[in-house]
Amino acid sequence: MTTLLLTGSGCSDEPVAETRLLVLDGIEIRLDELTPYVDFLLDSVPEGGRKTAVQRVLEEHLLPLRLAERAFPQERGAVRAQAETMKQIAGNAAELEQHASAMPTKRRANYPRLHARLPVAMFLFRPENLGAVSDVLAMPEGFVLVGGFDLHDSVQALQQSVDAVEVGFFTHDGAGFRDWLAAEQARVASKLTFVHPDYVFALPDWIKPLQKP
Repeated sequence: MTTLLLTGSGCSDEPVAETRLLVLDGIEIRLDELTPYVDFLLDSVPEGGRKTAVQRVLEEHLLPLRLAERAFPQERGAVRAQAETMKQIAGNAAELEQHASAMPTKRRANYPRLHARLPVAMFLFRPENLGAVSDVLAMPEGFVLVGGFDLHDSVQALQQSVDAVEVGFFTHDGAGFRDWLAAEQARVASKLTFVHPDYVFALPDWIKPLQKP
């Protein structure tokens, strides 16, 4: 089903497709924002279904990111600048690992395709990106740079993984951010003012249903 809006144009009204997915406490998520993430998940596990993919994108990435961007603009600006500086001096994955060797947020690991965070996985699992350093990737808790060394391919997505390095530039430590996010989600859970009718059943469970007027 496609929701249509009517907009005046001269003497006639022309239908315009609704582009919003939801509005929560004034934060608007558009349908086109989900497209690259949902396409990646459906390409990885087609049997997972679109509802599950949309829920994961909203739950794990887009909603926490938007809440954090609103709450911590100055802090995020500062750590982004640090990430941009590192990006300028690290020309490949090996250099990224070397320059970040003393940073507590550097991690070298084998990343499974379906368990890596979405922006990270979407960069690392493109074979043409092996050896390169990503652009600065926005995450709810800050920003990351990643670089892959070796892609372990498989016919089944569940068995694909990549040896990679990730360097974080975060506004909070892990526990601190989780505590803040849980409190913020509880605060805004009942403040849903719009949801696209095609996606009512794909919302994260913590969001309370839209109240009918």
